[in-house]
Amino acid sequence: MAMALPSLYTNTTTATLSKTMAGSPALAMRLFRSFPAVRAIPTARHISTSTATPPLFAASFASTAQQEQPAYCWKAPKEEYLDNCPVLIVGAGDLGRRIGLVWASNSRPVTIYDESQEALKSATEYLTDNLGEYCTRRRTHPGHVCFTTDLRIATTTGRFEGVTGLSHKADLELDSGSHSPWLVIDCLPENLELKIETFSHLEQALGKRTILASNSASLSTSEMAPHLQYPERLLNTHYFIPPRNRMVELMSSTRTDPEIFPFLAQQMRRVGLRPMIVPPGVQSPGFIFNRIWAACKRETLAVLAEGVAKPADVDALFRDFFHAEKGPCERMDEVGLDRVAQVEAHCQEQNPTMGKQHALQWLKENYVLEGKLGEKAGDGLYTKEEREELKERHEIERFKEVEETMGA
Repeated sequence: MAMALPSLYTNTTTATLSKTMAGSPALAMRLFRSFPAVRAIPTARHISTSTATPPLFAASFASTAQQEQPAYCWKAPKEEYLDNCPVLIVGAGDLGRRIGLVWASNSRPVTIYDESQEALKSATEYLTDNLGEYCTRRRTHPGHVCFTTDLRIATTTGRFEGVTGLSHKADLELDSGSHSPWLVIDCLPENLELKIETFSHLEQALGKRTILASNSASLSTSEMAPHLQYPERLLNTHYFIPPRNRMVELMSSTRTDPEIFPFLAQQMRRVGLRPMIVPPGVQSPGFIFNRIWAACKRETLAVLAEGVAKPADVDALFRDFFHAEKGPCERMDEVGLDRVAQVEAHCQEQNPTMGKQHALQWLKENYVLEGKLGEKAGDGLYTKEEREELKERHEIERFKEVEETMGA
């Protein structure tokens, strides 16, 4: 039975498309709030935003970690409802907004939640600047994108137009006529407790068919599944840096319903993604690529920490040997050195014998604690000025390669 809750009028604000790029969002889950009535004012052709009201009360739910739950067989939502049911992105940081862009690139609705107004401003600017151009290249049409600081709204409806009141959707299915998300993608920091808390709350607010996916680079959903009531719909979906990189690794929580994989892979292909599935029953810390990439990062950091080479030297060797666009130092700056440190710390906790702990300590002391986090902060392994010079050199080198090819 749906639980009626009091409603308030909530002003919906036009997104400020400033050029201010916020730092990484401070994400603390304030999930169960009073339900406001909402009115949307589109800020661009396909983009709208909503601002949360202060909470009137908080609803608490009993932990399901210790409860014995009956087996649940996941059922795919009907295809005709997917055009109206959004993909919900939890976290508007660099990866969250990029993943949102890809899912919105084929007329699909997307809702992006973040508690930080600054993060939503930055994400709104990113999608406003890039979604139309990306769809033009793919010859597709953009879907409606909503931004909100109230996750209660995001889990209840994917559309703001015409909504006059909201109610609890814990007992509703996707085919009941609601616009509840059919897919939730967690783009939160690499913090196991935060992710468990988030998913535990989300499954109370969403229908049983909603797929819960974690974009964690190092945390397996097998560590989260025991805390959920319906772990059969939980899995890892590890994106890289979309839309440039379109590969996505899918891995089971060991309890994921096997029917989810072909269904989700099909939906991913429709928006131009390239899913790669780790065989069911196989658990691989770091998935596929990250296990290989982790060794490269670890040795790169050790080389830098020991003073063997500078970042530019490492990247020059890497680009020359592999004919790569960028080297490992450039890639780490791009991802964010705080995220690199989080992933490496988790890997070392899982495998203390891998060594190179001094490299992680060097990274934390000389960069992360100093606020030198890479591109998003300006300075990282490269300073902002060095990165700009490197970009110019790359462009000159590419121009020379084109000239040589044309003259050959």
